[in-house]
Amino acid sequence: MNTKKYLFRLLAVLFPLVVLAMVELTLWVFNAYPQPPLFTEVQADGKSYVQINSQVGERYFNSRVMPVPNLYPQKFSTNKPENTFRIFCMGGSTTAGFPYEMTVPFPQQLSFLLQQDYPDQEFEVINMGLSAINSFTVVDWMPEILKQDPDLILLYMGHNEFYGAYGTGSTISMGNNARVVRVVLKLQKLRLFQMIKSIIRGFGPTPTQGNPTLMEKVIDDKFIATNSILRMKTQENFASNLQVILETCKTENVPVILSNLVSNLKDQIPLDVSSNPQNTTSKANALYLKGHKEFEQGDTATAYISFSRARNQDEVPFRANENLNDIIHDQALRYNFDLVDMEQAFRKTSASGIPGNDLFSDHLHPNPEGYHLMATAFQASIIDAGLLPQASGKMLLQQPLHVTPLDWEIGSLSIFKLLHRWPFGNSQVDYSDYKPLTDEATTAIAKNYLFDHHIWTRAHHEMADYHNSAGRFEQACQDYMAIVKMFPDEIETYSKLVECAKQIQAWDMVKFSCRSAIPRTTLKGMFYFNLALAQRVEGNLTQAIPNIQKALKAPELSRSQSANIYFTYALFLLDIQENLDAIQVLEGLVREVPDFLKAQQLLKQLKGSSKDPQVLLL
Repeated sequence: MNTKKYLFRLLAVLFPLVVLAMVELTLWVFNAYPQPPLFTEVQADGKSYVQINSQVGERYFNSRVMPVPNLYPQKFSTNKPENTFRIFCMGGSTTAGFPYEMTVPFPQQLSFLLQQDYPDQEFEVINMGLSAINSFTVVDWMPEILKQDPDLILLYMGHNEFYGAYGTGSTISMGNNARVVRVVLKLQKLRLFQMIKSIIRGFGPTPTQGNPTLMEKVIDDKFIATNSILRMKTQENFASNLQVILETCKTENVPVILSNLVSNLKDQIPLDVSSNPQNTTSKANALYLKGHKEFEQGDTATAYISFSRARNQDEVPFRANENLNDIIHDQALRYNFDLVDMEQAFRKTSASGIPGNDLFSDHLHPNPEGYHLMATAFQASIIDAGLLPQASGKMLLQQPLHVTPLDWEIGSLSIFKLLHRWPFGNSQVDYSDYKPLTDEATTAIAKNYLFDHHIWTRAHHEMADYHNSAGRFEQACQDYMAIVKMFPDEIETYSKLVECAKQIQAWDMVKFSCRSAIPRTTLKGMFYFNLALAQRVEGNLTQAIPNIQKALKAPELSRSQSANIYFTYALFLLDIQENLDAIQVLEGLVREVPDFLKAQQLLKQLKGSSKDPQVLLL
């Protein structure tokens, strides 16, 4: 009797689980309610690639109530090629490069630096930065990241621990227990869980009205006291998540380089005041004003301390305080991973020794110079960690690589709205009040990009065309170069860059363009020709002549292009004193193109001045 009773109870417990398992299996069979993947497989040029799913943010953000941030859909080889060093950069909006795009984010600047300093090594620097996420999302992604055979992971995260998805002050919440949140994130991989979530969302709030910022919609507790339980819980959760991330990487023998967090100290009014001007009791603001007074008196060391304390006391904690930086330091030490002292790097680079608007675009996002600085700091740490040899060239702090005034303008326009809304203020956004960083024409192109077509290459082509029409060829070359650096298969842009570079006699740029284009196109003739021209200018005729001979054989050349190349080939032959061969080339050219006056004149001159009887007989 007891056996039957226990069996009945066991069946009563197992039956719901069996039903749930059958529902889950059915959803799998019909591929219903899958969780948005982090990566997808794509085919291009007969090769297999892994591509980042730009919509993976839908795992965490409900598009009915807030804008969903997107990842850039970067792709990389499915099977990592030999001699390739693969780096994943993890973090929030700073890693993503907000408010800038494409060439500006520090992962892309790092890629440019590595390509420049290690030309014989291949690098894949993959930007996994996503706005408004924090360490919970990185924990969720880590198993999928480690399947992609990384050689190194760079971590720059911590600013969003309060307000990012599942943060203690966020509208996206599963409570404040880190273990519970991590369990729920694992359960979200189940189709059944996704189905239930979809149904709940369907009965949820009506779609977002107006045009709120993500920052406005993701925040629940706007003010978090410095001595509150939420502060302590946030720090506990961050430490716990960071431990999970580093433990996982250590187990898989994947190196990690962490960085402490930097923010605008000197020029950012505490957000608990900018968001609430009536907050006259703000401790952060009192410290901030004290810091400015000390700074004006020339006591920058004490001012730095006051500004740092002001950030720590800010009750709208968008900027990570020193407690979070201490956690990063302790965890790096515990797991024996390298740590970038980004705070010190920014202090050393800032003219005043206190980072402000010289390196930041807002409260915590760097400007292009700041992002370039981050890249140089990470590169130095990679070398110090022994993961790469010391670069042959001396690493110097430079201007951001392949960032043009248009990119600065796009970022400035992108952040204009944010700086007028909570927590920076609450005024109506009127873009007619926007003051251009450069000029009206650049601003107009930036606005068309942001508010109309959103095609970055098109915007830079428009900018280059504008510069070309005004005879500013150097500036036009910068925009063309930015395009080919980001999109190396843009063959038409290489052609434009070559012609632009020839206008300013930038022959190294001509050679780079031609050598980059030739392996990527079947229409090689004009690229071989221009490469030969650049080599001739350098006096390197031993390479120039074989290249112009390759150009002569190109089947796609027009009649005028072919005639011009033959004429130039004759000049090359004259350079090496092969006059007879030059005359033969010119005679053939005149027969084919009898109206080519320059060829006729040169041929007549050569025959008239020659004392060689063989030449006179021709």
